[in-house]
Amino acid sequence: MPRLQRAFSILVLCFLSGCATESLDYAPAASPQQAIPQLHGSYHRVKSGETLWRIAHSYGLEVETLASVNQLPSTRELKVGQKLFIPLPPETVNFLWPARGTVNSSGASHGIDITAPSGSLVRASRSGRVAVAARHLSGWGKTVVLDHLDGYLTVYSGMEQMLVGPGAVLRQGMPIGNLGSRALHFEIRYGDTPRNVLALLPSE
Repeated sequence: MPRLQRAFSILVLCFLSGCATESLDYAPAASPQQAIPQLHGSYHRVKSGETLWRIAHSYGLEVETLASVNQLPSTRELKVGQKLFIPLPPETVNFLWPARGTVNSSGASHGIDITAPSGSLVRASRSGRVAVAARHLSGWGKTVVLDHLDGYLTVYSGMEQMLVGPGAVLRQGMPIGNLGSRALHFEIRYGDTPRNVLALLPSE
């Protein structure tokens, strides 16, 4: 398991820093106008004199989060009348189980393994955008990283087949891939820091 954790850390850090390797597919840059209404939230229309900092803090958000979710090239580029998507804070949005099966939760802060029958669907734990699609990750099967655009990432590894590609926008519960003989390894991270998965998933 330590070897797997190192591999996942490298994968997530590569995504965060924008590096690339032969085995990874990265989402292409979207247009600045492409907000993601599938996420939970509302819209704010920019008024005269407002700054991104002022708007972000009025909703309890970080400036970087608001810029990221609206794919703004600069925190200073705002226009009067422009619509900004305001995501709900992370604590108001629940994660769902990505698959149903037998759970191995030894050290849930470093992810869990879910054993399910071959062919079982893996589903998006939350709405988000496919940031990374890895065909191979140190022998652990096909891997997808979803960026939830509020600092949270979810990692799905060990799949036999991926049903999504880089840049795909998914609603919560939509299929990501199918399992084969391997267990699904699932992580929830905030930035590059692993979170306790079982504390964030609903009780069985």
